[in-house]
Amino acid sequence: MAKVIGLPVAYGIELFKNRTHELAEIGRRLSDPAIRMVSIVGRRGIGKSAMAAKVMDLLERGRWPGHVEAEPPAALINLSTRTSGISLERVYHDCARLLGPDHEPRLLEVWASSRPVGDKIGELFGAMEGQLFVILLDNFEDRLQDDGTLDDPETAAFLDCVLRSRHSPRLLVTTQIPVRLPPEVRRFAAQVELIRGLPESDSVTLLRELDHDGTLGVAGLSDDELLHAAVRVHGVPRALELLVGAVADDTLTLPTLQEVLANFTLRGDVVANLAQDRHRRLDHECRALLDVLAVLRTPAQRDALEWIAAGIAPDLDVAPTLSRLVRVHLVAVERATRSFAVHPMDADLAYDEMPSSRRQALERRVADWYARQALPRHTWRTLDDVAPLRREFDHRVRAGDFDAAALVLGTISEWLTWHGSVMAAVSMHLAVDGRLTDDRARLAHFGGFGHVRLIAGPITEAIGLFAAAARLADRLGDRRALRNATFGWGDALRQGGRAAESVAPLARARDLARELGDTEAEVHALLSLSLAYSYLGDGAAALALGEELAALAGADRLTYARSWNARSLALQVLERWEEAIEAGRNAVAAYAAADIGEATAGAYSVQGVALVALGRPDEALEAFQAGCEFASGMENPRTEGLCLFNAAWAQWTAGRRAAAARTAERSNRSLSIAGAPEAAAAEALAKAATAAADGNPHTAATALDEAAAILGDNAETIPASWLHTEATRLRTPSA
Repeated sequence: MAKVIGLPVAYGIELFKNRTHELAEIGRRLSDPAIRMVSIVGRRGIGKSAMAAKVMDLLERGRWPGHVEAEPPAALINLSTRTSGISLERVYHDCARLLGPDHEPRLLEVWASSRPVGDKIGELFGAMEGQLFVILLDNFEDRLQDDGTLDDPETAAFLDCVLRSRHSPRLLVTTQIPVRLPPEVRRFAAQVELIRGLPESDSVTLLRELDHDGTLGVAGLSDDELLHAAVRVHGVPRALELLVGAVADDTLTLPTLQEVLANFTLRGDVVANLAQDRHRRLDHECRALLDVLAVLRTPAQRDALEWIAAGIAPDLDVAPTLSRLVRVHLVAVERATRSFAVHPMDADLAYDEMPSSRRQALERRVADWYARQALPRHTWRTLDDVAPLRREFDHRVRAGDFDAAALVLGTISEWLTWHGSVMAAVSMHLAVDGRLTDDRARLAHFGGFGHVRLIAGPITEAIGLFAAAARLADRLGDRRALRNATFGWGDALRQGGRAAESVAPLARARDLARELGDTEAEVHALLSLSLAYSYLGDGAAALALGEELAALAGADRLTYARSWNARSLALQVLERWEEAIEAGRNAVAAYAAADIGEATAGAYSVQGVALVALGRPDEALEAFQAGCEFASGMENPRTEGLCLFNAAWAQWTAGRRAAAARTAERSNRSLSIAGAPEAAAAEALAKAATAAADGNPHTAATALDEAAAILGDNAETIPASWLHTEATRLRTPSA
């Protein structure tokens, strides 16, 4: 039997009705090696989740739907946006767990590393090779925009890798909105539509099974009476369940099925209308607890429900109320974890029916529950360790408490950024951006978002965010926050091509760190200040600060690495090429020993520039490639773009003009994402390389001069003088 992670995405799988044609079609498509994703598409309540759950149930027992003859999957993963959530990190960690101890530790290291998202996915798929994994993504419409495109770059990257890889897992997707795919990958995906409800005979059978003991008077009705009820709701499975639920729930008037049918209209969405009637029949206690479950939207144990309910309904006796909800099938039980959950459709409808004031109060109470579950900062090792805080953030946002949400985000933003979830941090900051009124909350948001933007780009936004944070911290008299913001501001100015402006804030950040006795912050400020002097062409001052860092290092590996980082760039500016190469190698090794990727990409780039200066372009290209990989893994488009720019020049010097043009174009794309001024230089270099390849030396020379003018004294790229020299050579008749 296949190994399984995740609960079934539909309740009452034993009541699943045949739909043999659709089931066989899914089995045929899903077992086809040429198909990598099968989507079950249809309206809410039509039975998509039940169909998918049946497929996964058959696969778990070693059988393909439709009696397909194929090797059964080795592992199955059930994910839903309404329970565990659907994200790249969730898929990655669940797959790693199923792969077992031979692969899981290494894969978790890969996830937490600075490698590119595509590389992480590739490592995961490589570990799966020879084993078929089937991953169910239920209610996937929650991750789609109105046009069917994904709302999350990381999930989009995963889907793209699945569709383009020959050794990927197979995806089974349920969604109300078809997933919009690029034309080139559509042939790897199949879609099975559920348009109609259950056949009449199956609908009648289901109605009888829902009243298995006959106590509701439904099972004893004639086929014609049950058929009438089924036709009234178009055989939609969830609507049939709600019909019987409405009969079961009213213990006072004891309505018949016919009376329930008489009290609703077919106008609009019949499932929604019936569910609202169903919910109105709940007593006050049941509705209060159902509201708690609807806000939670994830399985919860009884102690959580009791704590949350105590804050909004102190007199509610949770145990008997929960028992009543379970008996009438509005709440499902997971015995293995002793947890309870409301059906996703019921959760949606109950949530929408709540008055806004009640919804807000419940969201706050649930957020408070997750705040109580948060682990101490020093214990965080995996993404699961910060999950309670992330859920607290989500509920505070839904409550409209954006200031409180921003304060929570301030505690985890940087940690998420350095542990492979940069885009998640971006999304969270965007959720509160422009909605804050409290100065402390704004300070937490500006500082955290500035750090994220410094890594992910655009740098111009990072400069503005850090400057705003510094002004706020100064006004609030928060010296520690002022140090952090001032340093971030100076570092962003440095990376944004404004080195002269960066010196003052970086020097102030250094002084503030000394005042506060924060050696680590002082070291970081000294490093950035040294790099700023290198950018300004003052190699001697930069080298002196690097030596100061070395003196401070002692046994601290990170400070030691930063000292070599500073010295390597200073030596490059001083054109002491062999020493620069050695210092760059020392920096790479020291960062590896400290187990921090930080400026490894820059250290590789220094080596590459020095190797080009010494006439060793092939060795330089290896260094630049290593730098690109580190920068991409850190999701730092600026550094990646600079490494690519330098690599393009190495290709030029090796006589590979066409390759240089392509690499310079890649550099331009990365630098444009970062909002870096060097993007225009990369564009000019690409133009020059193209012209040179086409035999137009004068056009190439003009473009090289343009690129050099844009670069100015940037110490992280090849010297602008090299471009001017080459332009002059191209203009001579002998060239």
